[in-house]
Amino acid sequence: MIRLKKLYEDIDIEVFKAPTEEELENLIKETIKNNGRPMTWKELRELFAGVAGEDRLRKVLVKLIERDELIELPDGALALPGMEQNYIPRKNTKRVRPLVPTKFRERWGNLAAKLRKTGLPLGEAIKQFGTSAPFEEEFEEESEEEYIEE
Repeated sequence: MIRLKKLYEDIDIEVFKAPTEEELENLIKETIKNNGRPMTWKELRELFAGVAGEDRLRKVLVKLIERDELIELPDGALALPGMEQNYIPRKNTKRVRPLVPTKFRERWGNLAAKLRKTGLPLGEAIKQFGTSAPFEEEFEEESEEEYIEE
C-alpha cells in the first residue's frame, strides 16, 4: 500500500529508504484519499508503523492541519477537506485532545459534542446548528471577560 524506494533486497531482508517530510505528507494525504473516508489516529499509526515513528507522524499531521490540507473532525478522525460533509461522527469515541486545538476550535467551536451526538452527516448537522463562527466569537469574548475580571 505504501510505496517506498527499495535500497536493497536479499532472500532474508528488504531495505527501504525512509520518506522525507514532504513524501510523508503526500503519503498521508494519498492514503486518506485512497481509503475514501476519514481515518483515525490509531489507523494511521498502525499503517505507518515501521515507516515513521509516532512523533514524526504527529508532527506531519499537525503541519497538514495548520495548512488546512487536513481537517480534524469532532470525533478525532482526520479527513481531507470536503470529506466532512457526508461523514457521520462516531458517538462512542474516547475523545482525545485535538492535535491543533486552535484550528479545531476555529472550525467546530463549542459544537463538537453536539455534532458527535446527532448521528447526522456533518454537512447536515452544521446546517441544522448553524456555522461554528459565532461560537468562536463567543469563546473569544468569554476569555476576554475572564482576563478583565482577573
